[in-house]
Amino acid sequence: MMNVVGARERDDWQVESWSTQGTLEECLNDFAGWNDDVHALFRGSDTLFKWALMGREPMQCWTRGRATLLGDACHPTLPFLAQGAVHAIEDGYILARCLEAFDDVPHALQRYELARRERTSRMVRGSNENATRFHNPELAHKEGAQAYIDREWQPDRVRERYDWLFTYDVDTAAI
Repeated sequence: MMNVVGARERDDWQVESWSTQGTLEECLNDFAGWNDDVHALFRGSDTLFKWALMGREPMQCWTRGRATLLGDACHPTLPFLAQGAVHAIEDGYILARCLEAFDDVPHALQRYELARRERTSRMVRGSNENATRFHNPELAHKEGAQAYIDREWQPDRVRERYDWLFTYDVDTAAI
């Protein structure tokens, strides 16, 4: 079994679904000019699905009374920062810490939201920024691509953009 995911920028299709079937013709057209091995993967697939990537602004409120959300339910994120599952895991951990630390459930849920708002907003926005970074038109041409990579992917630039992701500690994060 193999899972293949390809991203193609389009403005003509905005269906919010994970179960809309695509066609082989659509895949081949969307990835025309790509290596024959990629096309062979499409041709060898029994079922093809398609979904629109919907960029969202971060939610500012996801808790009401004794109910709250976590993960993609309150910070849906494009797949360009590889943090979607991390949201849910970190949220669950911080939520558990808050419920343990505060006897009043509505107060604990509010503290959880406050503890997570800045980080998750930064994750959502960072993923949105990476969509434009990874799909930059300069990358379509060899001469522009090298200059773009040299500028955007130097080790110091990468650390500046992403180190905050990996230095967060759920055990010591303020709640």
